[in-house]
Amino acid sequence: MVTYNIVYLGRRTILKLIGRPEYFELSWWTTSFEPLLSSFLIVPPVILLIVISTKTMIDKDMKWSYVFIIHFALSFVYSLAITLFGYVYQSIFHNTSLLAITLEDFFVLTMFGSNLNYLGYVGFVTITYGYYYIQKISSTEIQKVQLAKQLQDVRLQVLKSQLNPHFLFNTLNAIASLIQEDPLKAQHTIGNLGDLLRDVLLVKDERMITVSKEFAILKKYIDIMQIRFSDHLTFEGYIQEEVQKALIPSMLLQPIIENSFKHGYAYGYTDLKVDLTICKKEKWLVVEVKNNGAPITEAQKDGLGLKNVKERLWTLYGDKHEFLFKNLENHSGVLTHIKIPLDKE
Repeated sequence: MVTYNIVYLGRRTILKLIGRPEYFELSWWTTSFEPLLSSFLIVPPVILLIVISTKTMIDKDMKWSYVFIIHFALSFVYSLAITLFGYVYQSIFHNTSLLAITLEDFFVLTMFGSNLNYLGYVGFVTITYGYYYIQKISSTEIQKVQLAKQLQDVRLQVLKSQLNPHFLFNTLNAIASLIQEDPLKAQHTIGNLGDLLRDVLLVKDERMITVSKEFAILKKYIDIMQIRFSDHLTFEGYIQEEVQKALIPSMLLQPIIENSFKHGYAYGYTDLKVDLTICKKEKWLVVEVKNNGAPITEAQKDGLGLKNVKERLWTLYGDKHEFLFKNLENHSGVLTHIKIPLDKE
C-alpha cells in the first residue's frame, strides 16, 4: 500500500509537471498533498485494527479454516471502509453531498477498488504474521536454552542429593543390616540405588517424559527411602489410568517428594505419610502431594528444589499453570498442588 501511494503520487506529480491537461489545472494541494493526507488519515488506524485482530487470532491459536474465513470477511469490510472514507473525505473537503450517493454507485466503486484494497489487506496481514512468528521462533529458542539449563540444574541437584554422603551412608547401612535378615531385599535395594542413579543420567536430555516413566523413576527412590525409614514412612501413589501416557516435565516429582521427607520429619512428627495423586481434570493434568508432617515455614517455601520446579513450570507454561505449596488446615500436613495443560505422548 505504501509503495502504491508513492508510485501514485509520483505519477500525478510528473504528469502535472509535464503539463498533462487533466492535471494542469489542478492545484498542487489536489494533485499531491490531498491524496497523501487521506492516506495518513486512514492507513494507521486500519493497520492497527488489522494487527490487533491478527494478533488475537494468533494468541487464540485458531484453526486455519476459521482464520481464512475471518480474514476474507475482514478484507471485504476493509474495502467497504476505504470506499466510505473516500466519500466522507470528498464531502468534507470538496462539499459533495453524501445524500447524492446511490447504493449502486457505492457498490460499484467498492468492487472497482477491491483488488487493490485486498492486496493491501493481505500485505498488512502477511507482515503481521511474519513479525509474530519470527518473534515466536526466537522465544522458543530462548525457552529451549533456559529449559536445558534448568533441567541440568535439577539433574545435578538430584545427583548431589543421591550422592550425598549422608544419603549413601544411611542407604548402605540399611543394605548391610538386610544382608543377613533379608538377602533378596538387600539385593533389590542395591539394584534400586544403581537404577536410580542411571535413570537420572539417562533423562538428562529429555525435557518431557510420560507420567508412567516419571513415576517408575520416583518409585525406586521411594523404595530406598522406605528401607531407610522402615515402618515410620508410608507412601501411597495413585496414577489415573487415563494419564499414564500424558507428558510431564522430567524429574518434576522427585524434588517435591524429597522436600516432604526433608521437612516432614521433625520433633513430634516421627511417622510420615506421603500421598501422591496424578489425575486429569478437564483439559488439565493435576499433581498433588500431601504429607502429614511438620508445617512448612516461609523460608522453606523458597528452597532450591522448589525454586527450580517453579522456574521450569514458568518457562514451559508461562501463566498457563498453577503451583501451590501450603500448610493444610489445623497444621495437619503440607500440600503441593500443580496444574499444567494435559499433553499426550
